[in-house]
Amino acid sequence: MGDSENTKVGDMRVLAKNNFQVVANSRGFTLIELIMVVVLISILAVSVVPKFVDTSAFSLAGGAAMAAADIRYTQELAMGTHSSKTIVFTTTDTYYTVNSQTVNLPSKVSISSGATFTFNSLGEPIAGGGSSVTLGAGAETKTITVESYTGRVSSS
Repeated sequence: MGDSENTKVGDMRVLAKNNFQVVANSRGFTLIELIMVVVLISILAVSVVPKFVDTSAFSLAGGAAMAAADIRYTQELAMGTHSSKTIVFTTTDTYYTVNSQTVNLPSKVSISSGATFTFNSLGEPIAGGGSSVTLGAGAETKTITVESYTGRVSSS
């Protein structure tokens, strides 16, 4: 019989070598083909799913965090430059102004109730302390409050 022998079973060719049989021309998918299909399905899912899911809650949370951080930044800028600095939130706008620079809120987020905060060189609010800004997206809202004397910024 020799070291290897080729035989044909049906439409498959069987290679026999050292008591092992390898089936050639078998039908199936390779591992690389399966991985490529999974990768393509993942890419399609990532690009299609956001179109069907309402992302306004995520936009609102991100917008509130961004606005609170910018209020703190304005406060720290006032302390760092030893001069008063102002941040302005105007009702129904989709942007706010930090020291004459416009900052856009994420999509679907707007200012429901506005306020103007001015901080002195000690970081204390000299205007707008004790008031709050409300951001809205759809039916949901987030409120950012600045404490009167301390200038502490909190979000709820």
